Amino acid sequence: MREEDEQILFEIQSTISKKSTQSHLKHTFFVPENTEQIYVDFSFDPPHQMDSIKNTRIIEEAFNYYESDLPTMDNEPVRNMLTLSIDDDDGFRGARHYHSPSQHVIVSENNSTPGYLNKKNPTGLWSVTVSIHALVTEHCHINLCIYRKMQPSNDNNVLNLPWQSKPLTQYVTENKLMISSHSSEKKSMYWLPSELHTHTFHSDGKQSVLEMATVAKDMGLTTIVISDHNTISPLQDIEKAKEATGIQILYGLEWTTFYGHMLTIGYKTPTYTDWRVIGPLNIEAGISEIRKHGALAGIAHPFRIGNPIGTGCHWEFPIETMNSFDFIEVWNSVRPGSKAYNKRAFQFWTDLLNKGYKLTATAGRDWHHNEQINPLPAISYVRMPKTLAEEKDAFRSSFLSSIRSGKVSLSYGKPLELTIQQGEDVYTIGEVIDNKTERLCAQVHSEQWASNERINKGSFRLLLFSNKGELAHGSPGNLSLMNECETEGIRWIRAELYASVDEEEIELIAFTNPVYFLEA
Repeated sequence: MREEDEQILFEIQSTISKKSTQSHLKHTFFVPENTEQIYVDFSFDPPHQMDSIKNTRIIEEAFNYYESDLPTMDNEPVRNMLTLSIDDDDGFRGARHYHSPSQHVIVSENNSTPGYLNKKNPTGLWSVTVSIHALVTEHCHINLCIYRKMQPSNDNNVLNLPWQSKPLTQYVTENKLMISSHSSEKKSMYWLPSELHTHTFHSDGKQSVLEMATVAKDMGLTTIVISDHNTISPLQDIEKAKEATGIQILYGLEWTTFYGHMLTIGYKTPTYTDWRVIGPLNIEAGISEIRKHGALAGIAHPFRIGNPIGTGCHWEFPIETMNSFDFIEVWNSVRPGSKAYNKRAFQFWTDLLNKGYKLTATAGRDWHHNEQINPLPAISYVRMPKTLAEEKDAFRSSFLSSIRSGKVSLSYGKPLELTIQQGEDVYTIGEVIDNKTERLCAQVHSEQWASNERINKGSFRLLLFSNKGELAHGSPGNLSLMNECETEGIRWIRAELYASVDEEEIELIAFTNPVYFLEA
């Protein structure tokens, strides 16, 4: 007993070897009645690789394997990465993808540690899971202690045994999958500036939901998705942030797994879908569960450096087809067009288009803080109907439908507008043309961009690109381009905009999802 009013529920000291990396250690314990607060003390040692020679070798091997350029750094120690998640008797209670080797967690009805849900602590079997994302030392020592503050009781049997319950008398509710229908009729549309990839202090970010929403509104964004690592506790704060700022905020979750990160966006209600039950060979089962709750699933930053430098950041789930995904995050972080891993993702997506896939490209700032000045985030402009149905869920349904169908334009500034006219018919981003017998006229333009000292507007260069390569390019500084061409052999057309940033070589600063053509 730590104090007279505290009782240890579970305690363990253990040593694991580096062969335990990419695994979970799950410990189950019983929580008695009247447990208002549960405390978890967790620590591990060593926190990182102490041997400088081994540290250098680990860094070099990782960057060579993932074909990334070695950074210029002072041999920063490569860390062991162990995180905690907790399940109560009702299911997921919380997690925090947190980098500290010493952590103290409180789970209670009103004052839970960020990452953990505030609700009454139920009696029954709980579990705490230590997820070993990276272990770069030969061994690691773990200390885990779980305890509670006791409440006065006349019952001598303080620990009510779990097998005293009557599980066969419990009623299990049915679950019906609701599928929303989407109208395909032509409507008046507009662009919705959005951010699809964000993190608060409920995982490894540095801001609250309200702080993020306030900054987003000041930036001119009208929609954000809260997608913290492996927890839904920030979703409890969304309604208040929506009322305070007036912007749309959608429920999301970033599956931060050992084998890749997956963005899940647009749940109908704050819903946790569990990445811990998914192994490297059954990501399809996870996607199926996500879809049951009305959300989209897409690969995040597929070519970022992976384990153990960026635990799980590189996509490593074996997949035979991309049809399981609703989108792929081609642009990640700020000033994404300059980053090598995004260039690889852009080329990978282009290869998929050439193979006949209709997969939406998105951008995600991977927004953790607001410490940078003029960071040049890429905005995902989602094309939406100006008039929505009156149903409560109409906005979410329409927003997700637009993303799924490819009605997205990505840009450091204003969106690119791409239209293709064939006869009297006009098509735009994400639409499919099934008539390839006539010549087409492709037009791309953008509104004038606001001045930004980092971007040389005089170097603007528009490009029309297809599976056959470049179709046309514009004159420097011009934000309008038109080209007529034959349809033979064309499967898709997109628009791209290049410019010089920070007086460096030109980079991609905006592009559209394609207009598609059915094969004859």
